[in-house]
Amino acid sequence: MAHTLFISDLHLTVERPQASRQFFEFLQRIAPAAAALYILGDLFEYWVGDDDNADPLNTQVAAALATLAQQGTTIHFLHGNRDFLVGQDFAARSRAHLLADPTVVDLHGTRTLLMHGDTL
Repeated sequence: MAHTLFISDLHLTVERPQASRQFFEFLQRIAPAAAALYILGDLFEYWVGDDDNADPLNTQVAAALATLAQQGTTIHFLHGNRDFLVGQDFAARSRAHLLADPTVVDLHGTRTLLMHGDTL
């Protein structure tokens, strides 16, 4: 059975390049073996809107996620309190499926509640 990965609260920003490098390495080396990757909020330190395509980090993240999706890993994105403005444009560029917060999914036969922790 293929496995599922979860990440949250990475708070990616150009001010912390090491975190971004580790994220991109994770997408290249670990995530391709997974059936699905769930991003449970705050992938970015802040997100001013989908029209901020000029930010190189935003573009790199979207491209890296799209590459992962092309390799067969399904990507799901649930908003956090820092990136709640991520919308359909970013989802399309990254080939991610936007999820409502909270949402219930079937994980390999087990109903599982997904949510961003700040809602608690």
